[in-house]
Amino acid sequence: MIIDRETFTDIAKHLETASEGLLTAATGVATLCPDMDPGEPASLRWLALIESLVSVNGEITSLESVLRAVLEANREEVVAAARARS
Repeated sequence: MIIDRETFTDIAKHLETASEGLLTAATGVATLCPDMDPGEPASLRWLALIESLVSVNGEITSLESVLRAVLEANREEVVAAARARS
């Protein structure tokens, strides 16, 4: 077994919570975000914040892919163990 069910579920719940938090933050930023003027320093700070949120989203997506790969590896290991017993 690559990862036990309880640990996998715990990681998945944390990942879901992080994803929901990111969505809440992005929604808040969109609500607060003034009209963008690329020449304004304040607009550059808003853009930097948005870029940071996009970066965090990319990391969460990567973690989700890793978690899916672990789930698949667990399945393959269980199937292999069942064949070995047969």
